[in-house]
Amino acid sequence: MPALKLPTLSQPSFDLVFGYVYTGLAVNLCLAAANAPLAVGLLLVGNPLSAWPFFLLLSLTLAPSAAAAFAAFEAANAGGASPFAAFWRGWRRTAKPAFMVGAALGALVLLVGMDLATTAGTPAGALFAPVLLLAAALGVAVAVLVLTGLATTDVRLGALAKASVFIALRRAPLSLLSLAAVAGACVFVLAQPVLGALLGAAPLLFIVFSNARASLSLSEASAPAPASRPRD
Repeated sequence: MPALKLPTLSQPSFDLVFGYVYTGLAVNLCLAAANAPLAVGLLLVGNPLSAWPFFLLLSLTLAPSAAAAFAAFEAANAGGASPFAAFWRGWRRTAKPAFMVGAALGALVLLVGMDLATTAGTPAGALFAPVLLLAAALGVAVAVLVLTGLATTDVRLGALAKASVFIALRRAPLSLLSLAAVAGACVFVLAQPVLGALLGAAPLLFIVFSNARASLSLSEASAPAPASRPRD
């Protein structure tokens, strides 16, 4: 009877797996540091949804940190620098435009939330609620593409935002998968703030990044090339 052979992992494969695990843990720690006020608020408040406008204000730090996480993932794919260094370098490079993206998305979510709250239980609410939710979902999908583009390209924010609307609609299946990953990350962090921040955020964000990166890459040939912004 032949001896049972266990599969072996080659050194390059082991280094690759270890590198991605290390990157994920590093990104989780950096995300917790970059969003410290939000993390503390989630730990102290028992029901964050009851104070969602306050937490929406605290979440303005999420967009710059998400772009920084995408920059760290891009560096890991290229076999580049330490994920800690890549994260904070990406944060410094993209913080201003990413904050503008987050503020615009926050304003959209605030308007949608207020409209849903004021029209709840009314015929107008039943009519407009799907439209408002669809607008919010499209806003999140576009924001993900813009943040990914900021982290991985030198395209100007305005041109990138215009192209991202087109790409989000054209690559709807990938956009839906990204939305599912974003929703999963939100549910995980709200349900278990500590475990969500230290373990769950980076893997789900990597799914979001991979989908957005694929959408941008697939659309490069068909979409008009936007003007580049000057490097810092």
